[in-house]
Amino acid sequence: MIRFRIPLMLLAAAGLIVTTASTPGQAPASKAYLLNVSKGQTFSAIGSDDKTKPELVEDFKELGGKALKVAFFKGDSVGDRVAKVKNWKPFATLHVNVFNPGEDTVKLGLNIFHARSTNYNTRIEVPVVLKPGKNEVTIAIDDLQNTNGSAPALTDIHKWYFADSEGKGPTLYFGDMVLEGTEAPAAGPAVGPAVGGLNPLVGYKIKGKVGNTDIDLTITPFVVGQVAPVTPAQVHGDAARLERIRAAKMPKIDKPVLFDTPQADAIVSALEVFPPDNPWNLVVEDWPLHPNSKNIIESIGASKKFRYNADMGYVLVPPDQKKIDVKLGSASAESDKGPYPVPDNTPIEGYPANYKGLTLDEVQRKEEGDIDRHALVVDPTNRMLYEFYQMRKTDKGWIASGAAIFDLKSNKLRPDGWTSADAAGLPIFPATVRYDEIKRGMVEHAMRVGVGKTRRSYVSPATHYASKDTNENLPRMGERLRLKKDFDISGFSPEAQAILKGLKKYGMFVADNGLDWTISVAPDSRIPLLHEEFSKIKGSAFEVVERKP
Repeated sequence: MIRFRIPLMLLAAAGLIVTTASTPGQAPASKAYLLNVSKGQTFSAIGSDDKTKPELVEDFKELGGKALKVAFFKGDSVGDRVAKVKNWKPFATLHVNVFNPGEDTVKLGLNIFHARSTNYNTRIEVPVVLKPGKNEVTIAIDDLQNTNGSAPALTDIHKWYFADSEGKGPTLYFGDMVLEGTEAPAAGPAVGPAVGGLNPLVGYKIKGKVGNTDIDLTITPFVVGQVAPVTPAQVHGDAARLERIRAAKMPKIDKPVLFDTPQADAIVSALEVFPPDNPWNLVVEDWPLHPNSKNIIESIGASKKFRYNADMGYVLVPPDQKKIDVKLGSASAESDKGPYPVPDNTPIEGYPANYKGLTLDEVQRKEEGDIDRHALVVDPTNRMLYEFYQMRKTDKGWIASGAAIFDLKSNKLRPDGWTSADAAGLPIFPATVRYDEIKRGMVEHAMRVGVGKTRRSYVSPATHYASKDTNENLPRMGERLRLKKDFDISGFSPEAQAILKGLKKYGMFVADNGLDWTISVAPDSRIPLLHEEFSKIKGSAFEVVERKP
């Protein structure tokens, strides 16, 4: 792609025609056919040795045109063995008209398989109830979820089929099966001041002549210095922070180093965690309020106390740390595969602060049922992060429910719909309050906060939700909150102020379901107890912000 910095008004003044063009990966139209019966398409997959035989009916008046007659063999299925449309995420609904000529209600199951489908629990099954006569079936794409309640990979659909779930062998007539609701970006004016409001996600077609040269180009507006186009907003990091980090010299790491040591302080003080324009590093003190901020804060608890957990320790490993296998469990389908550089002294969440009297090995091996037991491993030299959920050491090696790998050099997110060691699909280490930051006087990144109830939705950089509640007054996973600018922090200790300053400048992400208004702090004995001070802060001191102009 050729990138230009020439204002479009100058191009127009030169006699060139400026129009919008679709961006790669963006749907150019408002619908896509999964099954185009009007053009003679039929199902490509039959479940039981072709015992069900779809038949095209040319003029089926009940559906106003062609229809596909399907006399189901009992318990059989019909569908598409290779989905014609892979990415369903941009669409709002799936729509199909079905005529039931019988006198009884028919029940089908629409089964959808995607990139993360490994068994029955990780595929989508939507019940479809067809009353006698014409049925207009409309399914909301955003409501699709796996049978176990987890989020599907709607950007990578593999196949789908309708199954006779009752085993009665009904006869049905199907019309077109269509994904609907996505619209192409509206074309702006070719010239004039309005062109200044460029959409950075839209390509612009430039056509005409410059002298004797024919011009026929597509250009994409971009923000200088950004890895990818971003919404035009008050989006920036702190240049002084970046300069300080890059000026620091990272000590050589030749063995695993635990977080609560001076050596660890020197290493992480020189570690650039994600690029400067990454969401974790953006200053939000000038971002506008979310229009529903008040109600969202009330849903979390405006009168509830602010608090913290001394929970998230970590280990820093050398670049040549031996990689080992970790046996993954229930979250393996949404995990990044190993091996992983896990050292023998990997701390488990809460160690040592919450495990008085136990050795690290005893904590690593402790069976604690269904609790989080996060483990964070950082390779500062290669700027890689490895995070585990429900980690435990056994005589046969390490086991964990799931694992997530983050490249700290990149802005790449988890796959859409995937969780991580955290419910929101976010990393934990970049959000954790460290001793070196408190000593320096301010936490210079976004933090993570848990709340009791979240919505069945997520907002970038989150990639996963963990709720069935659609109440719009609840926060989404990835919701960004900040401490109000006028909240007086002058009476707090320097250590507390370091955190509160960071909450005003960088804010915090809703990252997990848990105790309301609870952020994560490293379980480092050098960090003084701040519970009494924080209990003076109520939820009403916070507000929800959004990344918009």
